Amino acid sequence: MKNLFLQDILGQIDGTVIKGSGNPMIQNVTYRPPKIGHHTLLFYRYKDMKIESHLFRKYKSPVVVTDRPDYFKNADKDVILVKVTDIEEAFWKFVRYYRNLFQIPVIGITGTCGKTTTKQMVKHILRKYFKVHSTFLSNNQRSLNLKYLLGIDEDTQAAVFEMPVASPGYLTNAIQYFQPQIRILLNIDVYHLMDCKTPEAYMKAKTEIVHGLDPKSGIIILNADDGNIKKLLDVSRFKRVIFFGYSDGCHFQAKKVSYADGGMEFLLNHQNQTYPVYVPGYGKHNVYNALAAIAATWSAGLGIKESCERLASFDQVNEHLEFRSGVGGCTIIDDTWNVAPLSMASSLEVLQEVSESKTKIALLGYMPQLGASEYAKQQYKKIGEKVFETKVDLLFVVNYEAREIGRKALELGMDSKKVYFCNSASEIYKILKPFLNKDSIILLKIPHRVMVQDSFKKLKQKIMT
Repeated sequence: MKNLFLQDILGQIDGTVIKGSGNPMIQNVTYRPPKIGHHTLLFYRYKDMKIESHLFRKYKSPVVVTDRPDYFKNADKDVILVKVTDIEEAFWKFVRYYRNLFQIPVIGITGTCGKTTTKQMVKHILRKYFKVHSTFLSNNQRSLNLKYLLGIDEDTQAAVFEMPVASPGYLTNAIQYFQPQIRILLNIDVYHLMDCKTPEAYMKAKTEIVHGLDPKSGIIILNADDGNIKKLLDVSRFKRVIFFGYSDGCHFQAKKVSYADGGMEFLLNHQNQTYPVYVPGYGKHNVYNALAAIAATWSAGLGIKESCERLASFDQVNEHLEFRSGVGGCTIIDDTWNVAPLSMASSLEVLQEVSESKTKIALLGYMPQLGASEYAKQQYKKIGEKVFETKVDLLFVVNYEAREIGRKALELGMDSKKVYFCNSASEIYKILKPFLNKDSIILLKIPHRVMVQDSFKKLKQKIMT
């Protein structure tokens, strides 16, 4: 965080000191009482929880901003108490003030799948020239937004943030913090039905990506090939809309896409110029990630040729369609970091496209954020259709919640002797063991929360070298 004097903050949030004195340097801001520390400013946003006075005693220069000063009448003598009329209004005034202290390129990325990889690509490209701040791995939950915002300081030259959708309003909340001038929408598919309830509500929530975007100066980067984006998002009022994809008319168009050693090769067409691109990581979806990253870094001021060259040295994100050597010479595709319908369908396509004559084995688990509604069952059935379409030779359906995958595959005609419904890692290994040889390629698409269990950790150790 950029250190700020209290008096500078008071002028921005219309706060009045009613207890204590001085003008301490603020080194941290929080709205979570347990996060209080030295030189911390606490926005007390909890209306129903009183704070014990001893919480502040061991810290230097604590400051509390509140619209309920009566809650703090017994606070320690060293606490500076600031009164505001409305705590929520004061908090968001501070957020806007802090964000506007930095005139740097800020890129926000959303999409049902591909956020982490695209964010990492953008970061990799930019950090050759800039000090880049970003969200960490896939840790993009709303509770971290303030922490990530305050991670911008005087040395930061660019920032890139993942902005997910767990429920309606979730994306708007992230935008309020980060205020990205450059925004990417990778795709819109179905996920997070537990909180969004219906596919329509989830998809509509993704269109919040344009919330507050300046129609003249803001940049929105869109996947031109995504049917749901075309159907749901009206960008006619925006002057700086950039399309990427495979189709003609894209500002950033991929042509002659092919699988190469360890990744994808394609030609990028932009403004009548052609650039050769190699991006580590398999799958045509990864080409979309690369196109979006190049479009974003170009929008931030980098040359396209430089961005393309930087992508070639990108380190693929762990457990994102990561190819590993397996026992007996088999190939393992570890795609266990996240499990959503779109990513599962993409991983099955990769399995088919790289398998050649090998036996295709898929271990498919449940998708935690789908829940158990009829809408969720429909998504599992669609994956079953994808299993049949991609000609999987051996299917393991892991966890009871995912059973509709196997049921649909059987309904479509998959051999019942080739479909296994399993709940334990030991059961899987017993059946899988005879297939651990050079003639097999195995896709692991089981949720991370299952894979971190001891039994599944051991399964992974048993099948990987």
